[in-house]
Amino acid sequence: MGEYKTEWLRGDIIAGLTVAVMLIPQTLAFSNLMSIKPIVALQAGFFPLLVYFFFGNSKQLSIGPSAVTATLTNSALDMIVGSDPAPGMSFETFVDLRTEWCCFLTIVVGMLTLLLGLVRFGFLIHMFSRALLSGFLNAVAIHILSLQVGKLFGISVEHHGPYSFIEIFQRSKEWNLPSEIIGFSCFFFLLALRYLKKVKSVWTNWLKYAPDVLVVVLIPTILCTFYKFEGVKVLGKNSVGFTSPRFPSHWQDFTLVLPSAFAITVVGMVESALVANTYAAKLNYRVSNNRELVAIGLSNVISAIFQSYPAFASLSRSSINFMSGAMTAVSSLVSAIGVLASILFLLPYLANLPSPAMAAVIVNAAIGIFELHEVVFLWKMRAFKDLILFFFAFFATSLFGMELGIGITTIVSLFLIVKHSSSPHLTIMKQSREDKTVFDTVAVLRDISLFVEKHDYMFKSERDRGVLIVKVDEALYFANAGKLRELLLKLEQRAQHGIHDIVFEASSLPFMDPSAAHTIIEMIVEWKRRGIEVCFVRPRPEVVKSMISSGILDLISTERLFRTIADAMDYL
Repeated sequence: MGEYKTEWLRGDIIAGLTVAVMLIPQTLAFSNLMSIKPIVALQAGFFPLLVYFFFGNSKQLSIGPSAVTATLTNSALDMIVGSDPAPGMSFETFVDLRTEWCCFLTIVVGMLTLLLGLVRFGFLIHMFSRALLSGFLNAVAIHILSLQVGKLFGISVEHHGPYSFIEIFQRSKEWNLPSEIIGFSCFFFLLALRYLKKVKSVWTNWLKYAPDVLVVVLIPTILCTFYKFEGVKVLGKNSVGFTSPRFPSHWQDFTLVLPSAFAITVVGMVESALVANTYAAKLNYRVSNNRELVAIGLSNVISAIFQSYPAFASLSRSSINFMSGAMTAVSSLVSAIGVLASILFLLPYLANLPSPAMAAVIVNAAIGIFELHEVVFLWKMRAFKDLILFFFAFFATSLFGMELGIGITTIVSLFLIVKHSSSPHLTIMKQSREDKTVFDTVAVLRDISLFVEKHDYMFKSERDRGVLIVKVDEALYFANAGKLRELLLKLEQRAQHGIHDIVFEASSLPFMDPSAAHTIIEMIVEWKRRGIEVCFVRPRPEVVKSMISSGILDLISTERLFRTIADAMDYL
């Protein structure tokens, strides 16, 4: 804050208030989705923002509730508590019970996120395949629609997933006309503004800052206050002020919420990192993923004690924050103050906020989650493997649920990383016909199956035929050393002329671990038995130390270490 410039204050205040206007009705809509106390939802828009202001390092990120994390939280609460009150249980008791479990889930999410940041596991953010995550998010969007579209018609569906849409039409006689008018009017208003905000025109630029969500909350609330519409459900009366802080209970059931907490953490941290790094790149500053995880983890732990639900970055609100002129995290502090005012004064005046209007807000948010453009992009690139991954994640999440869906997505991403890293990156080289000191690339490969033809490596002289020159472009360790042996054996088999020497260009080899050293020793012993000699060119000091300590240098002798490939070829 010592470097804060007064000229930034105007943009931060405007952006903060704009985000607050958007955040307040969203939090209330998400509380309706999750069947928890509205005050808890508002606190989820206050405490995380306040804590992130002190510990976060992104200047434009807006932390708080989001449609994806709210849906994952709702799914977890449905599994633990149930989606409807038990026989003989009042709705108020049901809401209290879901709120208790929600706060417990929040602190577990916060602890997981904080732990990942403290042990510097921020790199995990980049391990998820974009196609897999996109497939998962599209399935989540459909799940949100299945939960909320019925409320636009004034009914509550019993089924989740695609069958809920069939149920809505099967129960068409139960549709409530006032609910339909309110719900669809709000929905089409939000949809129209979503489209107009994307139109680049001097006539529509001002719409980017229009408080569309606030409009669809205030106008229906005013109408339902003065006119009693039959069959339209409303938010209900709530007292102002904060809830009493207390440490969440249910620790004996920690393992019960752990899978759901893991799913929320994974999705939340990936979305948060995407937002933070996007705006850091635009404004040329750096964010630390580990520090972001610590800040978000602390935000959730502290807010859970004051009663809240999981909060991560919101892409839509962060975008509004950026476009409204936010220059620093002071905008988050201004947003928190705006939410604070609603907690202290506003909540009783929203008692007549209609459920269809809140459903319209959530349905509009769900539409924003859809990433159909990702399918088009993958198709244009002919990335059919990624398309398969996209639909695999989509159907896995749709069929088995969101927690299992993100679990499957994580496992598949890890499998792809292991599969990729277990294949060393090799460059096969040959001597130029024109210049004896120049060596050209024959092929760059990870998979020998791509190297289909038998190759005469086309060296300068007949004497040099049968010399295989291989450049290893990455570290050798336990995961890829075996694949290196396999690749070199197949290259040897595919050469048109028998190989009598192998030259390793090792300038790009940063290190080798003991497992790789063992594998190389075994290869050298086998090659010597078959009359094949081995040379190393330009190994780094760290690699030379490994060669000395492992005994590789004793096998090949120091005479077979060279400064250039040309020197090695002259020796051979």
